[in-house]
Amino acid sequence: MRISKDDKSTSVYNVIMNKSFMVFISIIAGIGAFSACTPTQQPVQSESINTLVPIEETASQEADLIAVPTATELPYLIYPLDFSKGTAFCDEEPAKSPFSLSCAEGALTISQTESRRKTDIYLLREEPLSSGRFSLTADVTSHPVDIEKLDQNQFGFYFTKPDGTSHVLRVQGQYINFEEWKITDGVEVVSAYNKTYTPALYSAGHINNFRLTCGWDVCDLFINDTLAARLPFGTGNGISALGFFTASAWDQQFGSITLTNLEAIELPGGLPELQHFYLMDDLSDDHGIFSQMGLSGAFSEFEEDGFHFSPVIPYGYYAAKSGPSLADISVSVVINMDINPEMKATQYAGVVCRSSLEGKYMAVLRADGTYTIFRDTIQRPFALLAQGQLEGIQPGRSNNTIRLDCIEDTISLVINNKLVESFTDSRYGLRYGRWGLFTKAGGAPYSDAIIFSDFSIEEIR
Repeated sequence: MRISKDDKSTSVYNVIMNKSFMVFISIIAGIGAFSACTPTQQPVQSESINTLVPIEETASQEADLIAVPTATELPYLIYPLDFSKGTAFCDEEPAKSPFSLSCAEGALTISQTESRRKTDIYLLREEPLSSGRFSLTADVTSHPVDIEKLDQNQFGFYFTKPDGTSHVLRVQGQYINFEEWKITDGVEVVSAYNKTYTPALYSAGHINNFRLTCGWDVCDLFINDTLAARLPFGTGNGISALGFFTASAWDQQFGSITLTNLEAIELPGGLPELQHFYLMDDLSDDHGIFSQMGLSGAFSEFEEDGFHFSPVIPYGYYAAKSGPSLADISVSVVINMDINPEMKATQYAGVVCRSSLEGKYMAVLRADGTYTIFRDTIQRPFALLAQGQLEGIQPGRSNNTIRLDCIEDTISLVINNKLVESFTDSRYGLRYGRWGLFTKAGGAPYSDAIIFSDFSIEEIR
């Protein structure tokens, strides 16, 4: 089994999802299926082939009648759109708009006009409504200007609250991020979370299915039936509109976006809030945390004692990261490697939190019995935040548990159940992202250099 160098991963196999929501969906689906299965009545046999004998209704016959339930219509907020002219999503753009829009054959297609100027541009379409919690689904296909180059098209979904604040999912290529907007004469991005890589997204030219399920406090984003991210905001006291948008930066080119199968339903008021995300894996076998793509320059094998993972390139770095993307988490793992406090060592192993395009936090245990916490960003790669010598660590081959807590702007490191570092850090705004494992090889790497086991990740709310 190999781990992808490109950060690719699949969703965690044991995400704890809300059972009430699943029952709610199952009931709705079951009603529709049952209503189509009306029982067939048997023909009445007369006593004589030439004589029709009237049959009197009796109490027992009435008791035997089967009541066929009527199919209940889903509580639609946005009905499955036919994208015909006259609907809110198919209103024509003004003559001087930088975007052109067309609706035909059940699809909405948006592209930029030839007269577009070099400015940031947005196109917004929304449905005014009043709702609490909801689930929105849609299929989107992005066609870049040049299929051989990076997809620069931007699009996404948003919901607006009565106070005018909008919460937004933005997609570009295989990256997603979440923003807060103020929409007046234009779009003002008030704040934005970090852009995170999402391997669940198919490449340009392929249909991607999105499902955004929002409760009072959080929203879950499913992409192609994979939990890709949990948004750290929800509907609060309710929403006043649901919408779809496209965007393009002044120095980028926009090809076209096709939207199909858009619909939204209101979730029942008694639905419990989505539970915390939690995962635990002993790493003795491939349970789908990481992808099965080939890994260049690293050992990566699941065995009975754990996940053997170490770069084979001398002094090389490597990480195996996974999702869904989260904000506040606690990530922990048991590390087995040779410890020698008497020798200076470059080899280390540890964990990662809030990994995004903008950077990540890393906490590692070194082979010389010391620990280090880094903040790795574009502005300052591998910035040293804390380091120290571990007391009482056993020399030789041993197991040591390392846990990194990233909660709001507080970063804490716990090793062997002892808090060794805790501090605040808000520089460069690393507050959201993926998580996983991290290693650096020594001078003579080998397959059993580092063994990870008992990996866990817990969302903190």
